Amino acid sequence: MQEFDFLQAQSITELVDLLNESEVRILAGGTDVIPKMRNDLFSAPALVDVSHLDDLRFIDERESKIFIGALTTHQEIANSALLQAENPALVVAAETVGCVQTRNRGTLGGNIANASPAADTVPPLLVYDAQIHLMSKSGERVMPLSEFATGPGATKIASDEFIHSVSFPKLGGAWGSAFKKMGKRSGMAIAVVSAAAAIILDESGNVEDARIALGSVAPTVVRCPDAESMLIGQEPTPEVVRQAAQVCAQDISPIKDVRSAAEYRNHAAVVLAGRAIDQAISQAKEKSE
Repeated sequence: MQEFDFLQAQSITELVDLLNESEVRILAGGTDVIPKMRNDLFSAPALVDVSHLDDLRFIDERESKIFIGALTTHQEIANSALLQAENPALVVAAETVGCVQTRNRGTLGGNIANASPAADTVPPLLVYDAQIHLMSKSGERVMPLSEFATGPGATKIASDEFIHSVSFPKLGGAWGSAFKKMGKRSGMAIAVVSAAAAIILDESGNVEDARIALGSVAPTVVRCPDAESMLIGQEPTPEVVRQAAQVCAQDISPIKDVRSAAEYRNHAAVVLAGRAIDQAISQAKEKSE
């Protein structure tokens, strides 16, 4: 394992100064960084520990939006009554991350910053049109989460920035959201394919809005705009859902790796997209009754 300097930020102001003045990388939960450093896959002359910054650990509702601090752990997300009510897809995704030890150490900000196409929390955030809040000496910069990752392990974050929080608007009316994940085993598995969906139904029971996101099937987590458009304005019958799920295959480019063949990923993506859409529709129908 490489040698590095170890620093600890005691405040957001100190963190901003360290990022502005030094060549440092952030250490939050460490569930991704430490294994990578052991395998010489993460270069850092200095690490700054941010785990004591409680100002980055929160789940709040403000003006019809939900804000989640970057240091909020997966277990805190899974346990949140507010998120269970407002984004059940994200709660389910957080529950599938690693083991209980990983969920209690790993953070939302770390899961996003790692920029893995298999990141569990990203699909359920994308279907809520989430935004990411970055901070630096220059102040706050906000961008759509869909634009943050540019490829595996690559993002648009600047060297002097850090993830402060993520926000998304609450859904209104008759809505539902769901997350589905397929791995090589039932627990502690990186997703072979993951899918999230959010559906809003109008007063007549037709689809007013539809959002679908897929993970592990492209260089980044992707939305499926053609499938979404196919659903909007339609009665959500099983056949309509099946056709929309099939269209999702147009927006992905799965690869072969140690976890799966590309052909299998393509098939699984269609299946999981259909299941996520179905579950989201069921939730929406319950709210309309």
